[in-house]
Amino acid sequence: MSETPAASRNEEPFSVRPSPQNRFAASLRVLINLAVGRVVDDAALTSAAESLEAMAVQLEETATPGRRPRGHPIADGHPQDYFWTSPMAGHANPLSVPVRYWADVAEDGTPMIRGLANVPLAYEGPPTCVHGGVISLLFDELLGNANIISGHAGMTGTLTVRYRKPTPLLMDLDLEARFQHQEGRKILTKATISCNGVVTAEAEGLFIEVPPNQMLGIVSANAERAGRGVLDPELASFVDGTAANGLRPEDAEG
Repeated sequence: MSETPAASRNEEPFSVRPSPQNRFAASLRVLINLAVGRVVDDAALTSAAESLEAMAVQLEETATPGRRPRGHPIADGHPQDYFWTSPMAGHANPLSVPVRYWADVAEDGTPMIRGLANVPLAYEGPPTCVHGGVISLLFDELLGNANIISGHAGMTGTLTVRYRKPTPLLMDLDLEARFQHQEGRKILTKATISCNGVVTAEAEGLFIEVPPNQMLGIVSANAERAGRGVLDPELASFVDGTAANGLRPEDAEG
């Protein structure tokens, strides 16, 4: 995969959903990184903990029953908005890593995903290095997004990661992911993470295309096992929308 010059990568469009949820998540993200990466006085931590405990009680009392609605990914939308509550790069998830994704076109004309990440200390594995599990999570989402924009959405079957060099924290990391080919229901996709032009990790994902009715069965069974009873209409809508925007129409009756 080719390297993208820094000057052009920073000019790529970046979609952010402006909302109270995103603002709230961004504030929590700052607190998470302060708690892990900085030394804070015990008295200040105690005071902050008391404020957060009171805030949690208040929000719990005002929160509506059930889960927050989850929109389905739209293939021709901005990749950053595919999964906006994602623990990897979701704007509304305080656990997410600061990652920017955008759609691009490879030299051969095929669609691909490019991105830029700068991983903070909250995700440290070996000293000064990104945790290997975080790298795997990053690859899983990158590869999945590359499949969506190419019209070959699927669920992860096998994810193979090669850690070629330690991936550093607090430095700009260039991300690339590209669909390779599909045979039957099997989808092959590849991705890399680079720092200063040097590949630090690479991944190959084997994804399985899931027909809409099968996906609905998976979601329904999981909801029942979790004690949620009948599948929420919102989750059913998510499955239907994902099928309409990701999977091939000819599989809708399969």
